[in-house]
Amino acid sequence: MKAKLIPILKAVFFFLCLFLIINGQRTVGRWELFTQLLGLSGLLFLLWNYNRKFT
Repeated sequence: MKAKLIPILKAVFFFLCLFLIINGQRTVGRWELFTQLLGLSGLLFLLWNYNRKFT
């Protein structure tokens, strides 16, 4: 069951990070920049997690 749940959680986390980036891009401000950076760091974490098994 755990093997089926992890890809679903990763997909939900991916779309959450995309939402943070797109929503933060709509307006200008410090908090919006912070949300963009938070979304970007989440995408970089997912990329690191994917590439971890190949190194």
